[in-house]
Amino acid sequence: MDNLIKNIIEMMKIKSISGNLTEINMVFDLIEKLYVKQGVIIHRYNFENASPVMLLSNCDDLNFDVITIGHIDVVPAKDNMFNPRIEDNKIYGRGGLDMKASVAVCLETLLYTLGKNIKFGVLITSDEETSSGGMKALQKENKINAKIVLDTDSGDLTHLTEKYKHPVSISITAKGENAHSSQPWNGVNAVNNLINCINELEQLFPRFEKGTPPQNTWVDTMVVTAINSPATYNVVPAEAVARVNFRLTETTPLEKLKNILETVTVKNNCSYEILLSSCGVYMNADNPYIKQYLSVAETVINSKIEISTSCGATDSRMFADKDAVIIMHSINGKDLHGDNEYAEIDSIFALRDIQKAFIDSLL
Repeated sequence: MDNLIKNIIEMMKIKSISGNLTEINMVFDLIEKLYVKQGVIIHRYNFENASPVMLLSNCDDLNFDVITIGHIDVVPAKDNMFNPRIEDNKIYGRGGLDMKASVAVCLETLLYTLGKNIKFGVLITSDEETSSGGMKALQKENKINAKIVLDTDSGDLTHLTEKYKHPVSISITAKGENAHSSQPWNGVNAVNNLINCINELEQLFPRFEKGTPPQNTWVDTMVVTAINSPATYNVVPAEAVARVNFRLTETTPLEKLKNILETVTVKNNCSYEILLSSCGVYMNADNPYIKQYLSVAETVINSKIEISTSCGATDSRMFADKDAVIIMHSINGKDLHGDNEYAEIDSIFALRDIQKAFIDSLL
């Protein structure tokens, strides 16, 4: 068995579920054991209120020519999914596709760069499946920069992701006046104010239901994820709160969303608070480095690579406002987070060959 596949399987055996620091550190310890060779430099960043981050590199400089980004935390799974197996040239088990196999590929590429005239790093987070708190904490320190970022948590072997949406989560609080529910004319129902506010926002951010997707999914979306009122069953509520998640394209910057929210909430006797906001990743496939990568990758796999977009978010957004070129491309597999998650072995080797050939093309 190829050492790369062996290393992936060893990492997959560890139950590094998000928040399980003992198991997460076990994976980091294993990575040190497997990949620390002469010339590899390791930084392990620990934070008070976030999961650790690991950086392996071939240089002391934190201003890289190329850095890869990935994570070793996984979502919960049945115990048998931490006993990976190979079947039909696929690795089955939790973390195969998302994304210990891709992390191992990047670590192999790091070893390939030793002694070459290129500053290369591998950045590994451990809470991407939950809060990305480690990446946010590292971003605040503003220590690490790169010209090119290889994000292997995005796309697949025949699809390169060009753009990721900007996630924004908010709370909306509606105010009213209490009254006995038998005499609603004596009160102002905060739930009604909240519903009116949400309905007005949905005029600008249309609702999509199962089976009715937009023709082009690269659109702004809004989802109400929770509604709550603290009133008892026989009281007209004086307060109601909703949580709402937006996914924004580049046509709606944060300031534009704030202006919309201010207008709509005030009109409906509500207020809002931004709970979470990072940034989108908006690349252009015509960028010279992306075109160079595509040329290399298509030569390696002898196939056309399509350009796609994603409705989700990615940890590579840390570099989005640093003028880095982010190249989002990964392996093949299926059933992400499911009971039959797997990664295709041929695609693992192909991504390894692509990364090595791309490094050579930069020298």
